[in-house]
Amino acid sequence: MKNFLQVLLLTIFNLPCFSQCNPELKNYAAGFDKISITSFSFLDNELENVQIVGYGEDTHGTAEFTLLAQELMLYLSENHGFRLLILETGFGEGQYLNDYIQGKNNDLKFIMNNRNQTWRYRTKEFYQLMNNLKEYNRTHSEKIYLYGCEMQYVLSDISRIKDYLKLVGSTFKINNFEKFNLWENFDEKEKVSYFNSYAELKKHFIDNYKEFKSKSSEKEYQIAFHLVEVLGQFVTTINQTNWRRKGEFRDTYMCENIEWIMNLHQNQKKAVYWAHNAHVGDWVDNGNVDVTGHHLRRIYGDYYFNIATDFGKGEFIAYPADAHQTGNWRFDVFGHDQVFKDSFSYCLQKLGKPNTFFNFRKARRDNALFKYLNSELTTMSGAGAQVRSNKSETKKLGTAFDAVIYLNKTSKINWEE
Repeated sequence: MKNFLQVLLLTIFNLPCFSQCNPELKNYAAGFDKISITSFSFLDNELENVQIVGYGEDTHGTAEFTLLAQELMLYLSENHGFRLLILETGFGEGQYLNDYIQGKNNDLKFIMNNRNQTWRYRTKEFYQLMNNLKEYNRTHSEKIYLYGCEMQYVLSDISRIKDYLKLVGSTFKINNFEKFNLWENFDEKEKVSYFNSYAELKKHFIDNYKEFKSKSSEKEYQIAFHLVEVLGQFVTTINQTNWRRKGEFRDTYMCENIEWIMNLHQNQKKAVYWAHNAHVGDWVDNGNVDVTGHHLRRIYGDYYFNIATDFGKGEFIAYPADAHQTGNWRFDVFGHDQVFKDSFSYCLQKLGKPNTFFNFRKARRDNALFKYLNSELTTMSGAGAQVRSNKSETKKLGTAFDAVIYLNKTSKINWEE
């Protein structure tokens, strides 16, 4: 019995103690009161040599996370020369959104309703972001360019390829792709015919490179050809036999597309990659998937600086957690009315004014915090497309991210009518 009590006490004292937040945390934290371009002074000396800032959102249905993306992008552009914004949206969709902020297409509502397949961007907050980026580009000689890195919905990619073929005078007809959603069911005949259609289209581009280039430009050709390659990513992924493997391919291709974008700009432009925390972290997550952030860390090392988000109280919009079981795919409002005192979110709340930036990268070098931050940390739980089943979640946040931004109070997204 005595030995049992000794082991029990030893175990308890070696567990990270969240109810009493480590006092050393304050040395790596900065509080801020509002989401504004002027609030990010805590990053002034943190991004030397960084090529990609990963910005993760804890939920897709929170208004403040889009506002944070807007102000962060403007700050990074003005103060650190970041000119690329890469979204968790289709590559083709990103091309249409970029047209808007470059002033080539002024009908944002048409783009969102007819070219965009992503519900999380059909919000007043995202419209505001697009309009602010467009105004920024109108008044600055160094422009911000917007890209998508996704390949799970390819309707806009096909539309964009057709636009290019028309531009260069080609009458080539793209067959198949009536199904453009990665998560639909494809029979074996469809898988073969989709691949053959992609291969024929790719050959048409290669065979006519000189002619197409002469009627457009090298850059226009390269972007159009990459749209074709995105179709190749799509047809490869639909041949995977389970959802996890599809997820693996999806995140791998997201990383490849980001790398392609960086290479297109000859690595002379720095980028913000904005997606869910699950895709931005240097970890295996999102259904046991080797995610984009993990790939980016392997490629870029410390030149990739990824920031998670966390929040305390507030509302967000998501699908129900049991939507797959019940078939109820109707949006609902979820949220938290308190921060659990045994969570890392509570520690961040106590350090905030009322919001907090915490630098994991620096704090991990502190011997007093090394074990604490290399343990699993409990935070308030958010949502991807679906709300999480539990109010909190426990993960290795301290090793998967270089920093976290905690917002004390948030609100749900507002749909654009």
